[in-house]
Amino acid sequence: MAFSTASHLPSLDLTGDFNHLLQTHNAAPTLGKVALDVDVLEGFVKEAYRINSHITSLHKELKDVRQAYLSTAQPRRTPGRKGQGPPQVLTDREREEVDVNAKQMIRELNASIRALDDAEQLRRETESALIRKKYASSFSALSSWASGGGVSSRSPEHAAAEAQAQQTDIHRDGILWLLRQRLELCCRTQQDMMETRLTREMEKTRGMLSAPAGDFTPFPPMSEKAWMAATMVQDPADDTPAEAPEYTQGVTQEQLQMFEEGNQDMLRHYESTLDKVRTAEQSLVEISELQSLLVNNLAVQSEHIELLVADSYSTADNVGGGNKELKKATKRPSTARYTFFAASGLCAFLVIWDLII
Repeated sequence: MAFSTASHLPSLDLTGDFNHLLQTHNAAPTLGKVALDVDVLEGFVKEAYRINSHITSLHKELKDVRQAYLSTAQPRRTPGRKGQGPPQVLTDREREEVDVNAKQMIRELNASIRALDDAEQLRRETESALIRKKYASSFSALSSWASGGGVSSRSPEHAAAEAQAQQTDIHRDGILWLLRQRLELCCRTQQDMMETRLTREMEKTRGMLSAPAGDFTPFPPMSEKAWMAATMVQDPADDTPAEAPEYTQGVTQEQLQMFEEGNQDMLRHYESTLDKVRTAEQSLVEISELQSLLVNNLAVQSEHIELLVADSYSTADNVGGGNKELKKATKRPSTARYTFFAASGLCAFLVIWDLII
């Protein structure tokens, strides 16, 4: 309970107290807020900052346009409104443009993250080859054997270089995971908007189809004779004009034409709504595929990070064990050490013998 209460308290600036505490220990005070200069960063981090800025901009744009995107009201074409802020209602064409631009941006950002990952993999392979070339030479192996270790054992410098490389790999994998996680959040936001829009369109169409029963007056009952007369096919050879059906009596030709035009307008409206629903469903399928791809990439990245962390722990244990073994090796007798002493003594004896003679 105390933790939940403290978490809602406003944050306090404790820089002064912290500097006073540093002065009591004769330490330098903090420098305060330092602006980050992206230009001085290395290439990987600079590219990651660029991708992250685009992801942040995309997510902000989606949140800003969400209300107008989901509004089901009819857009108003008022002159002079242009340039007075974002529109409150979007047209269908503008909604489709938002979907297309968001999907295109997500694809481009995903491609940028994948290119950054490929470049990082190439750097790791090059760095690993350089470490092997530097520490796995024949002279290094001979030095390791002379110090009492095995030929296949690694020197402390070799193990430290590999441990540093693993720490760099874990850090950069974490950056890639964060970029993919934020891009997946943008994709999920766009998918939620499209699902909500599709649901509202279907509810709106369903509401128009299920009109109240009071809007339609019941048709008068039709007698069997009138029904037979309405469905009877007139003989082409008979020039007698056909009698109008009973259910059309009392309705003028203009009213019948108006009813037909109304039916045609309603049919066109339903076809247009159906086309919009189909377009929204297709866009939703595409954005769902993108989200599935991003989720799979996140899962693979997480597994890779876990493996690197496990390797880092094992490397630290191996380095600690190797240091202990080196200390033990310096204390116990070594064949290489005796061989070196014997060779040095023989050489000294030959030099002295040559001087005496």
